[in-house]
Amino acid sequence: MARKATTKTQTAEASATTAIYIRVSTANQVEHGFSLAAQQDRLLAYCTAMGWEVAPHHIYIDGGVSGSSTAGRHAYSAMLAAAQAGDIRRIVAVKLDRLSRNVKDFLALVDELAGLGCHLALIAEQFDSSSPQGRFALTMFASLAELERHTIAERMMSGKRTKAGQGGWNGSPLPYGYQWQGELSIVPSAAAPIVERIFAEFLAGSTLLAIATGLDADNIPTAAGGRWDGNTVRYILGNGAYAGLAQYDGNETDSQQFTAIISRETYESAQARLATLRRGKPKKVVA
Repeated sequence: MARKATTKTQTAEASATTAIYIRVSTANQVEHGFSLAAQQDRLLAYCTAMGWEVAPHHIYIDGGVSGSSTAGRHAYSAMLAAAQAGDIRRIVAVKLDRLSRNVKDFLALVDELAGLGCHLALIAEQFDSSSPQGRFALTMFASLAELERHTIAERMMSGKRTKAGQGGWNGSPLPYGYQWQGELSIVPSAAAPIVERIFAEFLAGSTLLAIATGLDADNIPTAAGGRWDGNTVRYILGNGAYAGLAQYDGNETDSQQFTAIISRETYESAQARLATLRRGKPKKVVA
């Protein structure tokens, strides 16, 4: 019977230098070495069955390191450096979570390796980026990552809406004049009088720019320590927290955490005047 011909591509794939990556996350596993040895034996057996040669210096092991990030994973970094140098053309791991516990990071890794001409194979998931099935699986991983991002974002937005709707602080940047030390409180300084001054000057007819210029002239810094401008003043005037309101998604509700610096009437009057202004061209109040 005639022997089946072997293509150059198949030969090249088989002879490509292969690396294996092993990781365990607990000190106990490192001390006993069972999980490390078990992973290595399984990976070497798999590579042998596939006809992939693994050089001893391309066995990368991270012991006692979490998979939540690549920080502190020295063997992982060395393996990527070898791929970047063209020393390895395939990386094999037992499971996806040995490399990453984040689908987004995993996809980024696959993309990076693909750009380097390096394939990735996972035994448990039966994944091989060099195969048509593996490339199809990548589209599924990408879809799952997109769903995960949207789910997390929606969960966070829903939590913020609920928090604000109950009158609480939803974790947004603190308004000028407030601080967080286990609870929200007014900064024990001249911050409250500055807020009162901004509202008073605005309702007296001053422009946003004039208010900002006056604050700078009096050497009063912003919350970030910088200079004032019209947009910063506008943001303060439009922030319901100063009237004891929690704001989110265009809604306002009585806050259980923000102590009012100005009255509700003062705030409402400021909103009425802000509504008549065109950005960049504030009008003066006619006496």
